[in-house]
Amino acid sequence: MLVILTKSKQMKKTTLTLLFLAIITGTFAQTKVIDMHVHSYSNTDFGEREPATDHYGVKGATDAQSHRLETVAAFKKLNIVKAAVSGNLDSVEEWAKNDPENIVIKGILMFSPDDYGMTVQKFEQLVKDKKIEIFGEVAPYYSGGTLSDSIWQPYLKICEQYDIPVAVHTGGGDPGGTYSWSPKARLSLGDPYHIEDVLVNYPKLRMYLMHAGGEDWPEHAIRLMAYYPQLYTDIAVLLWVEPNTQRYVTNFLQDIKHAGYLDRVMFGSDQMIWPYAIEKSIDFLNSLDFLTEEDKEGIFYGNAARFLKLETRY
Repeated sequence: MLVILTKSKQMKKTTLTLLFLAIITGTFAQTKVIDMHVHSYSNTDFGEREPATDHYGVKGATDAQSHRLETVAAFKKLNIVKAAVSGNLDSVEEWAKNDPENIVIKGILMFSPDDYGMTVQKFEQLVKDKKIEIFGEVAPYYSGGTLSDSIWQPYLKICEQYDIPVAVHTGGGDPGGTYSWSPKARLSLGDPYHIEDVLVNYPKLRMYLMHAGGEDWPEHAIRLMAYYPQLYTDIAVLLWVEPNTQRYVTNFLQDIKHAGYLDRVMFGSDQMIWPYAIEKSIDFLNSLDFLTEEDKEGIFYGNAARFLKLETRY
């Protein structure tokens, strides 16, 4: 029997067909995303050397401007509405100055309290002037220390006083880095347990682990989060940098979901000089079928929105 569709029925059929095609081809619009781990650079960071190549043979950006423009294009494409950007102060300000949509949350990359000629007084003024909105990425691992060392305590007190979130590097670093640019780095310093004194001494401090303990201590990250309910984590770099880290983050997400703390896991890309890694990270997270749509919505947006108090601050 020949069925003649009315115009409205034809439109409905076309709409459903397009929706089905969008789903099976992976072109369905991504949910809102907050990226809690983005890096910025000045041209001096790139220098004259050949851009680095990642595990997959992809060369990184060649200069600061192209890196920023490519990353901002990824923000627009992937519906990234907020991004915690850390780097030297000048590079972060450059990103903020060219940010009409108010995406950038201004961080600062520090390996030692001596970086940038920093003093406690200067740091407090930068916080007051809203030049620093997140204290991090803080990475004492690379300078041979931990965030519980006495030299960091005045900065943490200021962060607690002004309600500035702290983002601390956990896990290891780049393979071979100890032989080149970070001679004091040791894997043992990346253990999340090293920040326990900070959590005890500053109970009102908003803090998140970067990399969820890395490949070495994901279980320590989970245990610490269980014991200190104010602690969050991102899963940056593990989502894309190589198949082995993807194996670790898959196990971590399965374990932390089973433990009941998935609502404190936040998306981060840690794209460094490879802006394409943002989309690669999102695609990998979306491919994990043991995570429900609600789980993914939380990781991509909701958990970070709660941590950042977006409803009252922006």
